[in-house]
Amino acid sequence: MRKKAITLIASEETYKNLSTFETIDQLNETVRTYKEMLSTELNKTCVAVLDLLHRYSAKYTGVSFLRKNQIGELIGKSRRTIIRACKKLEELGIIRQYEMKRNSDMQQTSNAIVIQPLEEVFGSNHQNVTQEEIENPIVSSSKKMEMSHQENNLYSLKQNIINKRYNGDETEFTSNRVPKKFKDLASNFYDSANTIEELWKVVKCATSKLDYTFSEITDMACDSFRQLVRQIKKNRIRKNIYACYWGIVNNILDQMFYEERYELEKELGVI
Repeated sequence: MRKKAITLIASEETYKNLSTFETIDQLNETVRTYKEMLSTELNKTCVAVLDLLHRYSAKYTGVSFLRKNQIGELIGKSRRTIIRACKKLEELGIIRQYEMKRNSDMQQTSNAIVIQPLEEVFGSNHQNVTQEEIENPIVSSSKKMEMSHQENNLYSLKQNIINKRYNGDETEFTSNRVPKKFKDLASNFYDSANTIEELWKVVKCATSKLDYTFSEITDMACDSFRQLVRQIKKNRIRKNIYACYWGIVNNILDQMFYEERYELEKELGVI
């Protein structure tokens, strides 16, 4: 049976409904975090495209209407290169593209390209698949990419555990900004200094505005890493390891916050 096509009419109401952020500050923080957290996944063209979409997403926060040709002209790349870059950004969950049609003649017009909130990529809770996602081939392709990331992460971790072969331990070259306790733990499973540094960068981004001591942050990071290893061994990783680790870190930070609030309310006699 042929699937029913999904049609979005280009209108102000549609653009408002597609908007994913309440404020420009939220959008700015999200784009900054994507570029920091996924720096190993994004090439220069992807970053340039993301920056351009960011700049042109102010009227309806997070939504832009640039054609691929326009994007290519603005950053000096071919249309084909821009299509590949947008596909990569979509596979990572950073953006989502919607085909739009004019209400006057129902002919296709510029796609709406929507920057997704952090929860779409780094959220730990699996969201239910909507009927729209089932019918949208772009989403189907994205799911296949997530499964591929999952298989690669599991294989990589198992191989590192089984075949712990070092010709001079690369983790010795890990940045001194990474605490030794965290480096020693992570190096039992990953022999890449870059991987360990990227995992620590997740922690720094998540705790940058929180008032915890360095020791508390390090302990939390180690607890989160242990949970990450368990998730990988149980084959529960939907995206890359950094996305999963982001979700785990934020869950533990939430638990710490509620525990501290409970203790404070208890001391004050509120409960």
